[in-house]
Amino acid sequence: MASDFDVNVVQGDTLKWAMYLKDSGGTAYNLGGCTLGMQVRRSYYPTSLVASYKVYIPVGSTFAEFPKGITGGISASATGGTIFIAIGSTFTSQLSSEATAKYDIQLINPIGSDTTTILRGSLTVLPEVTRF
Repeated sequence: MASDFDVNVVQGDTLKWAMYLKDSGGTAYNLGGCTLGMQVRRSYYPTSLVASYKVYIPVGSTFAEFPKGITGGISASATGGTIFIAIGSTFTSQLSSEATAKYDIQLINPIGSDTTTILRGSLTVLPEVTRF
């Protein structure tokens, strides 16, 4: 079952966070061979897509970092259970200030092609003050 995690971002900023997946015994989840996907939409119902990221995690990969650039992305380490998420300023600037969007992150396991939503929540956009 998915965990809920609500986040705030200032309109036009890049939002970053990391998460660590562990199994029921506390061991880092092996993400090798899995695919991670994340989408942000203005609501749960069919609405325009704000941001969409998808990445395949190679078996045995041990290094992941925050995605770079203004659009953001999703990255993960196969053996460490570490997932890095960045929603870029290009996307957060498209959202109205004081609006709330919805997101989720899904893990597709290559064995049986099972899909599991691992995180979901609301993304609240706060108004910016400084404008360049």
